[in-house]
Amino acid sequence: MCGILGNFGFIEHHDFNTHLKAINEPLTRRGPDQNKAIDVQNFLATHSRLIIHGSQDDGVQPFHFKNLIILFNGNLYNKDSLKLDLEREGYSFHGVSDTEVVAVSMYHWGKKAFSKFNGFFSIACFDIDKKYLTLGRDRVGQKPLYYSHNSRSLFFGSTENFVPEKFRGKVRKESFIDFITFGFIPAPSTMYENMFSIMPGTFMEFSFVHNKLINHGSSHFWKPIITDEITNLNSATELTTEAITSSIRDGMNASIDVACLFSGGVDSSLIFSNARKINKNIAAITADFGEGDDAKLRSLSLAEALKHENHLIREISNNDVEDSLKLISEICESPFDDTSIIPSNIVFESVKRSGYSVALTGDGADELFCGYSSFSNLSKLEKFLDARFDPFIRLPGKIFAKPISRYRSLNLTRFFLPEKDLLIDLSCNGFKKREWKDLIDTDYDPFHYIDTILDDLDGLRPLDKFRILNLRFKLPYQMLYKVDRASMYNSVEARPLFLNNKIIDAALNISSSVMMQDGPKTVLKKIYQSQLNHAGWSLPKTGFGWKTQSYQNIFTEQDNNYLQANTGINGFSLLQNRNSHHKRGYYGLYSFVAWLQKNYRQ
Repeated sequence: MCGILGNFGFIEHHDFNTHLKAINEPLTRRGPDQNKAIDVQNFLATHSRLIIHGSQDDGVQPFHFKNLIILFNGNLYNKDSLKLDLEREGYSFHGVSDTEVVAVSMYHWGKKAFSKFNGFFSIACFDIDKKYLTLGRDRVGQKPLYYSHNSRSLFFGSTENFVPEKFRGKVRKESFIDFITFGFIPAPSTMYENMFSIMPGTFMEFSFVHNKLINHGSSHFWKPIITDEITNLNSATELTTEAITSSIRDGMNASIDVACLFSGGVDSSLIFSNARKINKNIAAITADFGEGDDAKLRSLSLAEALKHENHLIREISNNDVEDSLKLISEICESPFDDTSIIPSNIVFESVKRSGYSVALTGDGADELFCGYSSFSNLSKLEKFLDARFDPFIRLPGKIFAKPISRYRSLNLTRFFLPEKDLLIDLSCNGFKKREWKDLIDTDYDPFHYIDTILDDLDGLRPLDKFRILNLRFKLPYQMLYKVDRASMYNSVEARPLFLNNKIIDAALNISSSVMMQDGPKTVLKKIYQSQLNHAGWSLPKTGFGWKTQSYQNIFTEQDNNYLQANTGINGFSLLQNRNSHHKRGYYGLYSFVAWLQKNYRQ
């Protein structure tokens, strides 16, 4: 893993060097093993490296190959197969790092290389001869990349704060509404008017001609498409098993030892048990909150059944939580409402403390294999979304909307929503629009992000649409934002193995009917049953979050007064209108205020 900071076009040496000093600590956290810079005409960049493949002399970045300069943050699972393809084309390689493979691939295939890469990455590719910059990001947005530019100069970096403040522009007030609604800031937007995030599965191109910076726009190299090729559960299980086996081998490939995060749930248990086939003594690391958490019991049960001894359990105390809370504004450089960032930070700190810099994780399995309760909810409602039911469901829902809304504890509102509104409602982790529309005076519609995705999905059944929404919306901006920030803060490379292209492609070939045949995560549970003589597959899903009843105390009256004075938003009124998940609401508002106090000046 790595940290990237670059400047293209007219080089702002003073701003770059001043800012480089200011971000030295977070830059070093992302890459503690090596730091190098390059300064050529119209391109200035620095790269901090966490060495996973290669050595101090192999894969050094910025990487110069012929007319290209490469900055690469990530990991290629298919570097060896790409290397073989390129060797057949006459290229030779000098080391084992994936950076060299990226550089030669970009030189040989150009932008088509992005669609050939299997892994997680953000890439900056500068063509010295053409004065051309390409910025790209992996399929599902596992690695971040931000940029900002004016008419003559562009800055780019691995996190929001890597872009110098004076180039970010003013705070984007529409992002207040984005955050309140979703609990995160969807790309390409950020908290600033003139700073943007590269979209997952896309690359952007810029040139510098006659002292002017030209933005050539963004192009998709990948979008998820559900093929429905697999309509049989046994076939789906066989296909996914093969993909998992191969992906585990890919994920275990490193020049250093690899650990495995192990909660005892279906996803992490499959990764852990398969990883043991390659390294029987792999370190399994579990985080447990004590009362109200069953991670310790779950993981111990399977570890003992497998007679696995290298099992490290981090029992998280209230002091650990308090310490982690104090770091949140450093870990997350935008407001973020997912309380699982707290245990994620602690568990990655435990990984590092145990002597590891790479950890396998199960992130992405819920989105790919329909593991969330929202999939179950939609599955139950799907048959009622047919237009034939509109006179009996949607019309009464409109007429009696206010009386229905009074029974919030029953959550009846969703039953009466039309398809598009229901999909949007299920995609909002923050406060629903019906919960804030009477409290916030705005004409801004935050749902344009989801509308853009849904425009591509005409003709699909609702469950198919929701699967795509999870992959293109919730996964990159919530789940993977958390994983990147928590792992990199602790100088650990997280490898979410379910997001290997092989597993993604396998999942997208499976019909939604098969995915939900026996309820959420049908396919993975069947694989668990076939591979492990253990009852873990049948246990109810538990979230990986901050398990406490004291969350009300973190958002105070003083915080609410500050929020109202600076944004006009009354947090307590929002919480009063909220139907459920108040913990997330309190924590989200706490995170929002912490960001405002650190960054917002009216």
